[in-house]
Amino acid sequence: MSVERDNMINSLRKNVIPTLRDRGFKGSFPHFYRKLENRVDLLMFQFSAWGGVLYVEVSKCSPEGHIDVSETFYTPNKVKVYNIDTAHRQRLGKEIGEMFEFNKDNTEVISLNVSESLKEGEEWWNSSPNWWV
Repeated sequence: MSVERDNMINSLRKNVIPTLRDRGFKGSFPHFYRKLENRVDLLMFQFSAWGGVLYVEVSKCSPEGHIDVSETFYTPNKVKVYNIDTAHRQRLGKEIGEMFEFNKDNTEVISLNVSESLKEGEEWWNSSPNWWV
């Protein structure tokens, strides 16, 4: 891992993960979930293999869990964003091209931007249809 990526992860742990916890999310970096009565909200942090770019992707599934295209069943606490078909996922950061570009000098600012983008995630979870119904 690069120093910049390590710094970004540390900044996310400081500025974003506590907010996720306050909103009821469980899990560990980079995968989080929140089990609600009518759905499970999912969030994943993903770094570009070429460095300097962070993606924050959200999805949701049935409160009972998810069966993927290979017929594998995932319980609500084990399902990950990448288990859900891309048609039922959303990247956060629409105003900035659905990615967060970071370097050694801006990780704190970027993690605060990620924290702010969680509002976008809440809107998507609440407004997009429950596709499994």
